Amino acid sequence: MTLRRAVSAVVLLLAIATPCLAAEEQPAEQQSEDWQFEVMPYAWIPGTFGTIEVKGHTAHADVGMGDVLTLLWHGDAFTAGGYFLARYDPWNAFAFLDAYGGFENLHVSQTIPTRFCTVRVSSTARLKPVIMDFAIGYELGRWSVPQRLRPISLGLYLGTRYTHLGTELEASVGVVNGQQFDRNVSEVFNWVVPMIGVRWEVPLLDRLSLDFRGDLGGVPAASKLAWGLVGDVRYWPDLSLFSAQPWLEAGYRVVTYDHEFSSSSALNLQLRGVLLGVGFAF
Repeated sequence: MTLRRAVSAVVLLLAIATPCLAAEEQPAEQQSEDWQFEVMPYAWIPGTFGTIEVKGHTAHADVGMGDVLTLLWHGDAFTAGGYFLARYDPWNAFAFLDAYGGFENLHVSQTIPTRFCTVRVSSTARLKPVIMDFAIGYELGRWSVPQRLRPISLGLYLGTRYTHLGTELEASVGVVNGQQFDRNVSEVFNWVVPMIGVRWEVPLLDRLSLDFRGDLGGVPAASKLAWGLVGDVRYWPDLSLFSAQPWLEAGYRVVTYDHEFSSSSALNLQLRGVLLGVGFAF
């Protein structure tokens, strides 16, 4: 499915679903007419899988969450993020402003061409990713559930994902026909990808809810269809801090990239792992 067809299908779904869903929404007096905000600092611990091509040198990454935790322990990785949402029903002023940054010194397998053959060696990839999502959303419907603190909600959003990735590949090959081959190449990638997505929330218990956000996007001229998702469980304790309702969040996030920057630089990469955060709604 191309990006154009996927976007057309979602827009058609919105056009068909909106009249039906509007009739089932809560009465106006049950909806808040004030601004609402959500703020959540979080830690995301993503494994890195796929290939990174920098100036003709390709690194193969297969680094799981356990490896990332080891890197964190030894000071070879850092990860942190923040989430912000502003809502004025049924619109989201920004469905979310989701920013993540960090660095990782990954042990990867790299291919290095020589005069006689292509040598595959163990090397280090130094990654400095920054991922930022900006979007505007519309809530299609909200339905109260008996004996549940929070309602079921469903919405769509449209936005962009900005990614900055500083990449450095370091490798050293043993003596090959009397020669020592050392390679140290680096490049900075910056790109913006349009995306369209859906998000919903379902209460599991009175103070436990399931939250999901998924999107797809890409630029047909330079990349294949990219996608991302966040699925998490939120626990809403029975307390208030300075008029804010806190929550605890544990979930899983995936972000994929398949982008060709030039004939010698490209990414076919997937970041996925556990997300943990503490949020505040007010």
